[in-house]
Amino acid sequence: MMRRLIGLLALTTLVWQPAMAGGTPDTLAKIKSSKTITIAHAAASAPFSFTKDGEPTGYSIDLCQEIVTSLEKQLGIEDIKIKWRVGNTPERLSMVENGDADIDCGTTSITLGRQEKVDFSNPVFVESGGVLVLADSGIQGLVSLADKKVAVMSGTTTEQRLVKALEHKHVKAELVEIKDTKAGMAALESGKADAYAGDRLVLIGQVTESKDPSRYAMLKEMFSVDPYGFALPRGDADFRLAVNRALAGVYRGAALEQIFVRWFGPDVQPSEVLQAVYLINAYPD
Repeated sequence: MMRRLIGLLALTTLVWQPAMAGGTPDTLAKIKSSKTITIAHAAASAPFSFTKDGEPTGYSIDLCQEIVTSLEKQLGIEDIKIKWRVGNTPERLSMVENGDADIDCGTTSITLGRQEKVDFSNPVFVESGGVLVLADSGIQGLVSLADKKVAVMSGTTTEQRLVKALEHKHVKAELVEIKDTKAGMAALESGKADAYAGDRLVLIGQVTESKDPSRYAMLKEMFSVDPYGFALPRGDADFRLAVNRALAGVYRGAALEQIFVRWFGPDVQPSEVLQAVYLINAYPD
């Protein structure tokens, strides 16, 4: 009887260990043990997440820096090292899903489909889909895109919503798939695409950084409204809470205005929708 009981206990242990190994991730424990966090980011999505002088920078990056500072306090450790990993939206989501990154600090829209594979922080921004064209193109609206070539980043919500918007208006356009923002601007400038669809402020950021901003024009029509969030490992409630606690602290304090002005300028005010996002998610601790 005793041998049988020992055997059952041993079998239970063998079954339990793999379940634990493949179970819920414990990102906070990993960060505390290694004093390192791996952050995925975009390379060319100014003013949110881009590389300047070899270093990640932008609105999303500043928020993630605030998160890391908060994690140091929450975990009771100092000087968490950041490992940066660059990629486009599908690549960053894959990094988080596969455990190659702890958080995605880019321009990633929150969708229900994506939440089948990753979790998200509370919203960090509300963006709209826009279309950039050359100023002398004669293109005035989405209807004008009929039989035109439109560059759009593949595997993104922008692509999905653009397709639906064009279908709604019965417009047939040829989509030119691109990997990132730089490729989109290059396609537009070289004539490989007649228009470039993307997140509106990201497109504005690219125009601002160009040699001749007067060459470009933004269509007045918007084809989507997208809440941005930071992708996180799915099922790790403690890490998600720690990230949201950090964001709530930013939304309640002076750092938010400083970050917003730094990247959007003193003359730009958050939209009413974005102000509501900040207010709703500034939870008390």
